[in-house]
Amino acid sequence: MIRLTVSHAWVEFQVQFSAAQGSYLATSKTGGSIDTNRGVVSALRDISLDLREGDRLGLIGHNGAGKTTMLRLLAGAYTPTRGRVLSVGRISTLFNSTPGLNVDGTGRENIVSCGLHLGMTPRQISQRMDAIIDFAELGPYIDLPVRIYSAGMVTRLGFSIATSVEPEILLLDEGLATGDAQFAHKAQEKMQDLMKRSAILVIASHSESLVASFCNRCVLLEHGSVVSEGPASELVERYRDSVVQAAREDDEASLRRSYELATDMAKRGELPPLELEEQGLRYALRLQPDDISMLNRFIQVRRAQGLPVPTSMEIRVVESALSADPENQALSIRLAELRDSAGS
Repeated sequence: MIRLTVSHAWVEFQVQFSAAQGSYLATSKTGGSIDTNRGVVSALRDISLDLREGDRLGLIGHNGAGKTTMLRLLAGAYTPTRGRVLSVGRISTLFNSTPGLNVDGTGRENIVSCGLHLGMTPRQISQRMDAIIDFAELGPYIDLPVRIYSAGMVTRLGFSIATSVEPEILLLDEGLATGDAQFAHKAQEKMQDLMKRSAILVIASHSESLVASFCNRCVLLEHGSVVSEGPASELVERYRDSVVQAAREDDEASLRRSYELATDMAKRGELPPLELEEQGLRYALRLQPDDISMLNRFIQVRRAQGLPVPTSMEIRVVESALSADPENQALSIRLAELRDSAGS
């Protein structure tokens, strides 16, 4: 039976600290914990997981929370300094779309070398060669050196090779490049098929909506530790709520995260919750304070939640509309009312 088990695993890196830094134990805002007394950075702390066939595990958390380190621990790239990792089944890793690429080789030669790098046998590579070439859409360029390829061509070749594996345990970094927009839709379908065919999937993603739709389990990582674990849809919702709450308190990182979450949902055709969209717009307006359309949407979102709207914001929106239509009497009257209200 295919299985992946992690028992109280730690990943620690030895580092040099100067005497001027003193001795302390602290948590980094962008990574794990720092212990100058022991001279280590703990990237992952006391991780335990037990994954069986059919499990789809999503890893979520802020940048530096430990998602990529977790994938590398599961893949065997990092040996735990404490605890252990046991796996039964073939592990396939998709951390980048050009594993083992040689720019001096032809596209066809790279299919062989990269395929071997991914753990495929020569026979498997030969059987899948035509399908990889067709999917990459490189035509006669397949027998020319990769160094003359455009960036998009290299990405298409690498992605086609990387997704030709037959996974039992698939470890996936969702940041895997898929190339230009024309290729992206086909690539997305290929990726989804690959995830469905794997017996066990572990995906590290900035997209909570992707995790909620593909995974049955989820863990939230924070500073290298698992702070919460549970059904994917429930955990993603709780995580969004915590981000929104922190954003309301003007936490800059949470404001930015709200913007990223809302933008990701919109790109996937989903309607972000109003409270999430509001905080995302607050962050965006800090970057582009003169964007009237965005300001107008912020006002709409506030009103939809039954929340008050700052008069100064309404004045700016009405002034913009009046500049485009100076003869509009209704706008002129409304502007006068707003200015009177602001002055009282």
